[in-house]
Amino acid sequence: MIDKDTITHRHWSLKVGRADLQTGVAADSYGDVVTAVDDLSQSITNIVLTPKGSVPTEPEKGCDILGAIDKHPSIGIPYLTREIWDAITIWEPRVTVEKVEVLTLAFSHFRTRVFWRPVQSVLEDITMTEVSYNG
Repeated sequence: MIDKDTITHRHWSLKVGRADLQTGVAADSYGDVVTAVDDLSQSITNIVLTPKGSVPTEPEKGCDILGAIDKHPSIGIPYLTREIWDAITIWEPRVTVEKVEVLTLAFSHFRTRVFWRPVQSVLEDITMTEVSYNG
């Protein structure tokens, strides 16, 4: 188990062990910690993959990804783009969203690229977080 007193970063969280979409296998991440930019990227991924209504104390937290299922791409992609942009803007105040790209991989399979930068960045480098999900 990690000793919290040894973490020197202001922004940190426990690493989320997600299963790979291709293999279905999750890497062992028990006790691992993500810090700084990796913490922000993980937070963005968590927001995108959290369905609205699934957090009891914050029912509006997350994205309504299912609202785009079975919609024509000309309707579904702008809907997802706005939903993701708004959710990150509301629920992750430590970042500024620069661009959101939603790509259709196959029927009900999407990939999202969120281009963002930390709010208090000195260099103002834009970082990209990619999230893949199945409908």
